[in-house]
Amino acid sequence: MKNPVQVISLGLFVLLFFFIASFSYGQNGLLKPQQQANDFLSSHKQRIKQLILQKALANQTPATVYESYDARYYKLKLRISYQPQMLYGIVTARLTSRSDSLTRITFDMDNLLQVDSIGGAAVGYSHDGALLHLQLEHVYRLNEDLTVFIKYHGNPSASEYLAFRTSTMPNGSSYVWTLSEPYGAHYWWPCKDTPADKADSVDIIVTVPEDQIVGSNGTLRSVTTESDSTRTYHWQERYPITTYLVSLVAGSYAHFQNYYHYSLTDSMLLDYYVFPSELTAADTIFSEMDDYLDALTHYFGPYPFLKEKYGMAHFGWGGGMEHQTLTSIGLVTPFWRFLYVHELAHQWFGDAVTCATWQDIWLNEGFASYAEALYAEWSGYNGLPPGADAYHAYINHYRYTDDGTIFVSDTTEVSNIFDRIVYQKGAWVLHMLRHVLGDSVFFDVLKSYVRDPRWAYGSVHTENFKTVCEEKSGKMLDTFFNQWLHFPFYPKYEYQWSYTRSGPSDYELSLKINQTQTIPIYEMPIDVYIAMTRQQDTLITVKNDRAEQTYRFHLPLLPTRVLLDKDNWILKDATEKEGPGETYSNRIEFSTIYPNPFHQQLRFQTKNWFKNHSDVDVFDIRGQYIITLHPIEQVKHNYFYNWDGKNHSGQKVASGIYLLRPHPDASGGIVPHKSARVVLIR
Repeated sequence: MKNPVQVISLGLFVLLFFFIASFSYGQNGLLKPQQQANDFLSSHKQRIKQLILQKALANQTPATVYESYDARYYKLKLRISYQPQMLYGIVTARLTSRSDSLTRITFDMDNLLQVDSIGGAAVGYSHDGALLHLQLEHVYRLNEDLTVFIKYHGNPSASEYLAFRTSTMPNGSSYVWTLSEPYGAHYWWPCKDTPADKADSVDIIVTVPEDQIVGSNGTLRSVTTESDSTRTYHWQERYPITTYLVSLVAGSYAHFQNYYHYSLTDSMLLDYYVFPSELTAADTIFSEMDDYLDALTHYFGPYPFLKEKYGMAHFGWGGGMEHQTLTSIGLVTPFWRFLYVHELAHQWFGDAVTCATWQDIWLNEGFASYAEALYAEWSGYNGLPPGADAYHAYINHYRYTDDGTIFVSDTTEVSNIFDRIVYQKGAWVLHMLRHVLGDSVFFDVLKSYVRDPRWAYGSVHTENFKTVCEEKSGKMLDTFFNQWLHFPFYPKYEYQWSYTRSGPSDYELSLKINQTQTIPIYEMPIDVYIAMTRQQDTLITVKNDRAEQTYRFHLPLLPTRVLLDKDNWILKDATEKEGPGETYSNRIEFSTIYPNPFHQQLRFQTKNWFKNHSDVDVFDIRGQYIITLHPIEQVKHNYFYNWDGKNHSGQKVASGIYLLRPHPDASGGIVPHKSARVVLIR
């Protein structure tokens, strides 16, 4: 039997994770390993799936084969043998013809599985590589139903892929687990292996040695003790389900249950299967599940499978997989809190509504990754309390700046489908959409999208999600989705600003924004943050949709600072450039001295590129030191000062001519300058 960490020679990779997490724990306390676990799992999940896909994509069934019928129902009747390792199965499939002349159907079925017999509407077959062709008893017309039976056996664990594995628990006992995403179901049962066609329901009936238990999708209907020292577990999934989400675990698990009370009178089963050595830890760690469910229910609406259950089952892969109603997990640890949330979020986005093609995988992974940031907002993150700061800290951790597009145009390239871009930039698309729509509309969209009767519990495309966004917001969002899903990188903004004074309480600020990337020119609302004197500020949102745009704002106070998208609602670079006339000078220049002569209060400013020379000294005409003035405001390289005609002791000085000079630096050096003369009249 293979140890879980030895599956497809990944032992070193998994052990490296344990080393990293342990080292981080010792050096940085509790929060650092949680963050590093998230980073590790993201890359690890991609690598595992790439290994699975190498063969699966090569044998992918042509779409035309699938178009002739709909899969309506499957019944899997399985018997697991450990000595020898063998899987015996009978699959019953109820189908509906989508053709007016259906004479043959094709299932996906790996060549490690051998057909023993067929029945029902099937009267002949050929097994060609990974395809099983069934000849039908007669011609079936459009919308006519048919049922076929396939009896088979084989050892899918002998495959180098992870779809169905026989492994060993830490206590030495054998157990079976499955992981079928994206095209792995047909490695252990014949089916129409595509996310585009969900069965209305599935029965999973599994016979195992009597010392083992079985966990699977949906509701456990019966456990029958057989006469040959085996037990048969009958699970029913009565919600629509795609093939890659059908799963099972079988072994000598420690099994415990809790209940999630989603109302004062109603509850849902929480069902857990863990290695016996992890039972105590799991009982504590999984107690947080109520909070995960509360949070995601708050953001997404009711858990989609309330009539059945939610659970988690230990399996032999070092990550997590969102099997419908029973997530599979590789570790029981408090550091995987956000992974548990990620997989739970898939029950809404990935399971209840499932991407119809792998080109739209971001509808699964981007949404689940974004749910992690929402849970950070709900519960806090990395020492930050619940709220906006925790949310922004988490989403910024997922900031994606590399090449590539979220929409996977070429699914024959393994690295494209589960690249981190669909997780990280996919999450950022939702983050940006939240700001574009506003919180109220955005969360209404998420809840409505999942429950929309046009595709609830079905398979979806990006266009379906966009439709809900547009209907709820009243906005046309073609440009938004096109620019973020179909183009690489992100906008690069350069901006400069200046102001003019029209009166005591009237300043006109001119802001110029350039987009310096080539294509596309992004159309986004940009928050412009303006700081002013007297510790005042304002936030103005502008529409930016051109390569070069200029905006003008009237302000009641002197502007001192301008920032684009201060709160990072846009995936971008933003660089401030010097405004008109803001060219570098190696001299300090005095300007805007008024009134001059003055009676009670003098105001002036300097243009100063030397940060260590911001103070100004005042001398009388004989060169006697009077006072050092500190700037009261700074606008880029402009420093503003007031002088009330008093010396450093607070005494009024006499009428006369006074000189303004930059204060020497620590070494006594003086920056080149021209002194300014002012006249005080008492």
